[in-house]
Amino acid sequence: MAIAAIAALSLAACEPDKPLGTIGNVTGFAGAAVADEPRAAVVARDVLSAGGSAADAAVALYFALSVTMPSTAAIGGGGICIVHDAGKKTTEVLDFLPRAAPDGRVAVPLAVRGMAALQARYGKLRWEQLLGPAEQMARLGTPTSRALARELVTAADRLSQDPEMARIFLRADGTPLQEGDPLRQEQLGAVLTQLRIKGAGEFYTGPLAHIIADAAQSLGAPLTVETLRNAKPEFKPALEIPFGNQTIYLAPPPAAGGVVFGQLVEMMTDVHDFADTPESERPHLVAEATERAFIDRASWMQPDGSTEADAASLVSEDHAEKLMQGYDKAHATPAASLGAFTPVPENPWAAGFVTADADGNAVACNVTMNNLFGAGRMAPGTGILLAPAPNDRGAGYRALGPVLMANKANGGFLFAGAASGGETAPSALAQVFVRAADAQQSLADAVAAPRFHHNGAPDVVYTESLDRGSGPAALTQRGHETKEIDIIGRVNAIWCPKSMQSDSSSCSAVADPRAYGLAVVQTGK
Repeated sequence: MAIAAIAALSLAACEPDKPLGTIGNVTGFAGAAVADEPRAAVVARDVLSAGGSAADAAVALYFALSVTMPSTAAIGGGGICIVHDAGKKTTEVLDFLPRAAPDGRVAVPLAVRGMAALQARYGKLRWEQLLGPAEQMARLGTPTSRALARELVTAADRLSQDPEMARIFLRADGTPLQEGDPLRQEQLGAVLTQLRIKGAGEFYTGPLAHIIADAAQSLGAPLTVETLRNAKPEFKPALEIPFGNQTIYLAPPPAAGGVVFGQLVEMMTDVHDFADTPESERPHLVAEATERAFIDRASWMQPDGSTEADAASLVSEDHAEKLMQGYDKAHATPAASLGAFTPVPENPWAAGFVTADADGNAVACNVTMNNLFGAGRMAPGTGILLAPAPNDRGAGYRALGPVLMANKANGGFLFAGAASGGETAPSALAQVFVRAADAQQSLADAVAAPRFHHNGAPDVVYTESLDRGSGPAALTQRGHETKEIDIIGRVNAIWCPKSMQSDSSSCSAVADPRAYGLAVVQTGK
């Protein structure tokens, strides 16, 4: 069964004066965290309890995830985050995507510098505190989670082809580790020790950088110290779209999922109101909106997810109105009448996590290895998985797109979400958002609700096999061809309808029951 829980913990009720950095420092509401893997969420919970910021919690969560979920979050990859500072009333994007190295064969590992930049600008605790839990789990071992075990089964053939990966992730008989089996990564633990003691720069400019480069080159991956030294994350403005009195903040391309999400929300709220749409019509509205968004995406998105068009115009209400022209609530719109394109494979493998603290600061992130277990190679002696360079054969990050909503005037935080699942990720996240924020369903109900998705090509609406409602029938009656699949995206989210600062008791956090993550809301007495 999926783990999707809210933990309310009473910590240090008799010791209200514990110093910053000690679990129990915060004696009231401390925030929330959601991750694809339970132990990483627990690490973030402890950081929040110790008085850490949302950024501190996100950094500790990520490094824990790099140990417990290296299939999608290893330190050889990268990602993108949206960061909200409630006090300064600002929200910005941190881009550390795993782009191609100059040789074009492997991706530059930017995750470590990305997390260092996040902690340096928004953190309260010490860097070494945040890496300690991940280092300990790697060195001493941790039980294989159900989330990782599922992905080990999927990647079993690839794991067996690399001796370093096989040594860590396969049993003696060659089968993948199963849930509960000890997962030990001593070499990765040693790398984390160096990062904890010497800082993130050691990964890119110190002796460790030479070790990583030499190890990669021994596998034929020409990653150089110069490439590592020149790799830098970037803070950049977020795309913004209005939502009532609030503002939705999106990651810009090449994390193209942000634009797709923005278009879907505009089409399903400003152009056609999802909340006022009868439940029997909602699957059709979702199908028509996703069909249009993905056909439109083919016209503006470059192979790497970037665009030469003005990204802000792509998520405008005017553009959404043009996309929804011809919408008929009773009949399906043939995809061929909207445009034609040839789809290419997309990487469905990523991790999503969100954190928020008691001050209303929040972080929403997607991280990826550009493929499941990256390039399928581990740099010898380091425990570091290498990521492939993005390509047109299914490796890349263009489907990523975390989302955050806040009030620009008072800094109030309301929503943070991150989804995975390739091109279905922005579609799934948009459906959760409109159900919670527009139709005012509980976040748990919004996440659990059946989902629908149209890629634009082929002209088919995908429906979830877990759907036992009338969705498929409502679609076929309108002329849609449907196909049942197991899962449409995996969504992790925090939702505070009255804003976290105004009423933290209104906040809820949910890990998608389709996966095996964990959500925690940290409270104390």
